[in-house]
Amino acid sequence: MIITHKSIRRGPSIAGLLLLTLLVMLPAGCGYTMKSIYPSGIHTVAVPIWKNSTFRRGLEFRLTEAIDKNIESRTPYRLAPINQADTELTGTIVSASEGILSSSFQTNLPQETQITIVVNFTWRNLRTGAVLSRRVNFAASSTEIPQIGQQLPDAEQMAVERMAQAVVNQMQKSW
Repeated sequence: MIITHKSIRRGPSIAGLLLLTLLVMLPAGCGYTMKSIYPSGIHTVAVPIWKNSTFRRGLEFRLTEAIDKNIESRTPYRLAPINQADTELTGTIVSASEGILSSSFQTNLPQETQITIVVNFTWRNLRTGAVLSRRVNFAASSTEIPQIGQQLPDAEQMAVERMAQAVVNQMQKSW
């Protein structure tokens, strides 16, 4: 067999290109990284009882407890007393309103209700004094269709849970 310059391949083969592409993308993980969505260097959070500017007694205790549970279950942070914490999450419940979206024609009882909670909060690094996250008039609503026997406080608790989730979501890194 005589080899001429036309039969010699000058470029890489398709298999070679695929292998090269795979090797280049492997360290990058095809765009997927294992970096945390939470700021690094923070291990503990102090969450004092939030202030309550509404007439709904006990709402501040329920919201603080829900935030604590969300931090423990959804973030890498541990709760700690203020004198041992890296950061502090403080807040004030500005308003809590309820509205009836629809009523039953037969009984005139609420068929669909909406509870909206509005808060102001600050997440601050206690070592540096830097504000990690601050929101003013931050609202979360819960629209519920009450089940038979369900009361308005049940819908209110669902709004508290949604607000706690929304606040803890704000503890993620800003992109």
